[in-house]
Amino acid sequence: MSVACSLRRSPVVVGAVLSALLLSGCTQMGTYQDAADPDAAKLRFVANTDNATVDYYDAEHCDGQTTGIINNLFIADSQRRVGMSVAPPEKARGYLEIKLPPEKDMYLKVNTQVGYAVCGSGFTFKPQRGTEYELTLDLKGRHCSTLMQRVQRIDGKDVRTPVAIKREGLAACAGRNAIFPKPPALLPDTPERTAMIDRIVNGSLFVVMKSGATKPTTFTPEKLDSLISERKAKMNIALPDDYWTLYRQNLVQFDTENASNADEAIKRASDEYRQRLRSVDDKRLKDWSRLKGSDGKQVNAAPNEMETDMIMYYFQSSKGVVVETVGRHLERMAKMDAQYNVCSRYADCWKR
Repeated sequence: MSVACSLRRSPVVVGAVLSALLLSGCTQMGTYQDAADPDAAKLRFVANTDNATVDYYDAEHCDGQTTGIINNLFIADSQRRVGMSVAPPEKARGYLEIKLPPEKDMYLKVNTQVGYAVCGSGFTFKPQRGTEYELTLDLKGRHCSTLMQRVQRIDGKDVRTPVAIKREGLAACAGRNAIFPKPPALLPDTPERTAMIDRIVNGSLFVVMKSGATKPTTFTPEKLDSLISERKAKMNIALPDDYWTLYRQNLVQFDTENASNADEAIKRASDEYRQRLRSVDDKRLKDWSRLKGSDGKQVNAAPNEMETDMIMYYFQSSKGVVVETVGRHLERMAKMDAQYNVCSRYADCWKR
């Protein structure tokens, strides 16, 4: 899954960061020590932009640990490698690899400094045992984006599957520093506050623009028949009718879930918005909950500094929902092919 953000001009920050890197004795390898677990997860950080870094945080390291810097004009790229099974992308400008403790909550923060501009984002992550990942940082125009993928070598082919990530903090580090601020105290719920919060959320741009965006299912009976016929011809092996009945059921379930992705993203963003608004005082809630417009649409009248963050949260939720839907579909299909021993007879079977 990807996270996007915009470049911000800050010569002081850039200068301070680069000065610290030049003075540090750990510019190539960083301060982070690879996990020693025999089933440690592996992560490749690929950066296609200047002065790129990925920092590691966990409950014992709330101030963070560095892993090195890549694509810097004055410092040699990090040569950290951990023997991943999948080669890096051919067009990767620079990369480093680290081992992560499996099944542990952590926070990864990526950054890039281009000229006098900085761009970065952070997210929580919990890697699976013995699993390999690839984290890519790209810069297009004034926007940088982060993509996390699981990488596997299956039947001689490199397979990359998007992984859902959450742009959240680390609960164990809450209140320790500016990166992990202490959550604001929630004010008591009252009928009046609840009504104002509902008006604010319902008048949010992502709700007004996306409500009713549920897509109709697209797999008609004829489309399903066509997909199954194409699959049968491609596989060219004998399978029982029960297999193809389950295949059809899996396609229908995927289509149904996919049709409701927009509503699920709105629900997640709306729930998060309500939770954040519970810490806002009554005066601001009254200002923000006044409505404008005479066309029957709810649009909040007063400026709301939370709105931009919540629109970004909505787009992140949308991407996350899609990744989760695809992931569940792949799991069902892989389980089906394992149940009917398909992979021993057909190389391009469904796998996870």
